[in-house]
Order: sequence, then C-alpha cells, then structure tokens
Amino acid sequence: MNNIQKDIENLNLKIDPIFNKNEHDKYINDWRGQYLGNAFAVLKPSNSAEVSNILKYANKNKISIVPQGGNTGLCGGATPIKNSNSLIISTEKLNKIISIDENSNSITLESGVILSEIHKQVEQLNLFFPLNLGAKGSCMIGGNLSTNAGGINVLKYGNTRDLCLGLEVVLPNGEILKLLGDLKKDNTGYDLKNLFIGAEGTLGIITAATFKLFPLPKATLTTFVETSTISNAINLLNMFQKELPYSIEAFELTPRVFWEVASNNIDNISLPFNKTPEMGVLIDISTSSINDATADSSGSTPLNEKLETILSIGHEKGLISDAIICKNESERNQLWHIRESAAESEKKELEKSPAIKCLKHDISLPIKNIEKFHIEAQKMIKNTVTGTRTIYFGHLGDGNLHYNVFGNDKLPDGFGGKSLKITDKIYEIVKSFEGSFSAEHGIGQLRKKSLMLHKDPVAYSLMKTIKKQFDPNNIMNPEKIFV
Repeated sequence: MNNIQKDIENLNLKIDPIFNKNEHDKYINDWRGQYLGNAFAVLKPSNSAEVSNILKYANKNKISIVPQGGNTGLCGGATPIKNSNSLIISTEKLNKIISIDENSNSITLESGVILSEIHKQVEQLNLFFPLNLGAKGSCMIGGNLSTNAGGINVLKYGNTRDLCLGLEVVLPNGEILKLLGDLKKDNTGYDLKNLFIGAEGTLGIITAATFKLFPLPKATLTTFVETSTISNAINLLNMFQKELPYSIEAFELTPRVFWEVASNNIDNISLPFNKTPEMGVLIDISTSSINDATADSSGSTPLNEKLETILSIGHEKGLISDAIICKNESERNQLWHIRESAAESEKKELEKSPAIKCLKHDISLPIKNIEKFHIEAQKMIKNTVTGTRTIYFGHLGDGNLHYNVFGNDKLPDGFGGKSLKITDKIYEIVKSFEGSFSAEHGIGQLRKKSLMLHKDPVAYSLMKTIKKQFDPNNIMNPEKIFV
C-alpha cells in the first residue's frame, strides 16, 4: 500500500489526497448509516485531465475506483464496500459553472456543482432548472446524473435523463469522451450519453454536463387538497391534466402517516389544517404567461381563478373534502419544506428506536394500479408479520411511491427474520401490477440482488456485457448494480 501512496503522490496532481483513515468517515459512510466501507485514499481532482490520469493509473494497476459526489444516495451506490482498498474520487472540486447560454436556454457545468447552486445561478437570469430534490442543498449534479434522479417536477419536465443534452465522461482507461453540447437534435448513431446516465459510476466518471433550462415561471401556486382515498387523488390528477395540461409542476401523494411522521420529527412545524387528513395531495401549478400571472384590482390572477374553478368542480364531484391555497411564499415554502424533509423525518423516527429497522422501497407503478398495489401489499405484510407500520408517500403524477415498512423490533432483523421475504413479496406484487422495483434511487448495493431476480434476463445479460466492454478490469465502482 505504501507503493500506491508513493505512486499517487508521484502523479504530481493537485488532488488533495487523504490517506489518513481517521479522516475518511465523511466518505465511507452512506447517508442512511446502512453501509460502511473502506478506502485506501480519497482523491479530489479539479479537472477532467486529473481524473484521466488517476483512472489510467488505476486501470493499469487494477485498483478499484468509487466515484462520489455529495454522498446523499439511499442505496449505497457511492459508498465503498467493506474490506476494500478502493480509491474514492470525490468530485467536490469539480464545481465550476462553465457557461449559461440564454439564447439556447442551456447550462454547461462540472459534475461537482451542488444542485441548489444551479437553481440560484440560473434564477438570477430569470431561468429555471426544474430538477428538485430534498437533498438539493448537498447533492451534486454528477450524482443526480449517475442515478437518473427524479424529484418533484418529473411530471412536467421529466427526470435527469430528459433534462441532459450532453456529457463529458472519463472512461476507465482514462480516455475522455467529449459529448458536451446543447444540440436538441443529434442523430449520429448510438446515443452513448444515455448509457452513463443511471449507470451509477460503473462505466466511467461524469466530469461535466450540459442541461436544458426553462423560463422562470411568472407565478406559482401551491394547494393542499384532502382527497380521502388514492382513487380520488388519481381522478383529481386526471382532471388537472385535462384542464391545466401545461401548468402542473408537482402532484405529491401525502397520506395520514406522512403527516404524522412529519409532525413528530420536524422542528417548529405548523400544519395548515385542523385535523390530520386521511389522504391528500400537495400540488404546484405555474404559468410563464404574464397575463395569467397579472393580478386584478382584487388581487386575484387568472391562474388563481383557474385553480379555484378546478377545486370547486372536484368538490362537487366528491373528489375533494377540503382544500387550502397558500396565500404567500412563506406558506408555500413551509409546506414544501415538510415534503422535502420526508427522508430526514423517517431517519429521525428510526433514531428514536434504534432497534426498529426499516425496509425502504422506491417503486413505480402505472398510476391506475397504485391503489390496487397498496391494498395487496398491506394484505401481504399483515399476513407475513404483525406489528409493522408502512410509511408511504410519493410522486403520484409519475407513479413513483416511496413505500417504507418499519419493523416490529423482533430479532434477528427487526421483522422476526422475515425482512427479505417482505421485500421479495412487495417486488412480486409490483411486478404483477406492471411496475418497477426501482424508480429514482438507483440500484447500488441495496438492490443488486433484486435487479438480478426481477430484470428481464436478456436485458440483465446485455447490461453485464456492456459493463465488461467498457470496464474489462472491473475497476469502476465494483460490486454495485451487479451481484
């Protein structure tokens, strides 16, 4: 190992290597505290040439590489495995915004830029970058690309893959693949860019990217609507899509259990309703039209009137039992803070009872099948083990549910030895309703066995072939995605 340290130092790169293992905690623990690995060193390159030199050395000497951004992932994809001597390549110094093109509505930036910084910079130019996650203050855009992150605005703008126009990627052999650019059309053979989006650092290291930008909305309205049932929420979504097809930014399912956990774990929380709703949706609509955003003498805008009309019709049809419209930005931010703090709320809930374990499931379903899935899954869980609690919520507009089962504290796994059985059966039910067991969090270490079991076998084999072709020495993020 001393030879590796000397070799790295002899590369003469400004990569701030951290060899002292007492300083590795930030990099070898995952955000949830589920995975703890080992690394020989943490390296912090500041440009693609430095990344290239590191990978050339690692590939020649068959040393494992773990790419890492903000380390906010939920599946252990950016965490080194136990008993490894990996080199962690942190992208935190790849943090430059290269250019913002107001003519083409695009931004080119390095992969270590924090998501909230992108929002801040483009909004100063009246532009909008729609990727929005609870971890936006610490997650980095390279990690968002590597997991094809979703978030709350997928319904209107798509996920990270849909927003990306081009990439710069350093391949395992050190070659730099330059696919940056803001072309909307480029039909020149295989779409190599999309191979790296969602690959979780197993094919190369993304060092820069170009993304679409959009006009900053002239006005945004937030409403919380109590719908009593999932089916009512779905019917309300259909109504919004018919009446305001280009205005819906977010449509988030928030049942009673979501608000209960939030109330117990978010400081200084203030809920805008008198009683906890049985089922509800948190909705954002927006407009880029000045006319729709201009208030009349009473302070009402056409966008307000459209929203009030839809809510009134929904109430008449029995889809809505109650609704509130946020009166100002402060009320709006408070509601979205609660929603964006969902993962943190669950984490605090678990910390109160360390013996309680949680099975986290990030699933997607055809919207029409969400309620059927929930009924079937709850029946299965109750028949398998007693004393559990399911905390679920999600992006109803794109069919993505975060479906998390809290255990009963029965050993050996917090579920009386039935945790694997519960997850396997949940995934079987998801598959029976034409869904996917992984929607937006990726595979990482957590779901690699599930991928092998539930992915189409031809597709799984082809993925392994692609991995072997790009990375024959298997240095890139080994033991992630594949068993």
